[in-house]
Amino acid sequence: MTGLADWAPNPHALIVHLPIGLLVTAVAVDLIALLREDRATLGLVSTGLYVGGTVMLVVAYLTGRNAAPDVFTPGLAQAVVTQHWEQALWCVWYFGLVMAGRVALQLRHGRLGRGAAAALAVVGLGGMLLLTTTAELGARLVYQHGVGVSAPAGGGR
Repeated sequence: MTGLADWAPNPHALIVHLPIGLLVTAVAVDLIALLREDRATLGLVSTGLYVGGTVMLVVAYLTGRNAAPDVFTPGLAQAVVTQHWEQALWCVWYFGLVMAGRVALQLRHGRLGRGAAAALAVVGLGGMLLLTTTAELGARLVYQHGVGVSAPAGGGR
């Protein structure tokens, strides 16, 4: 028991959307920075979003792994659960490395040239493909297999 309300059986469902929003916003800020002459402020904002998004991604991964034994998972969903876990772990590693690299670049160089900004945007877009795949697998678990969704009170009618 997590101490949450009955309508929120585990924290994963509450947390999982935060890293998605932060990381998508970070990539969007990187793309906007490419259009600007002065990219310094936007670079700092994007790096901050990557730090927050990656930290929350780790929390989402851990809460998801922790929730798995407690939620009903139909047999047909087991393969999707495994894929989702694997993709989520790849996301944690990918964005963890991207975040560490960005922080190191910011600390060492401060202002990044257009080429570095473009490379960071491409790396971010690559991460979006990985994040989208992971999110789609999670959505399939909920909306196709009903994982973590309780049956309606009164038998559903």
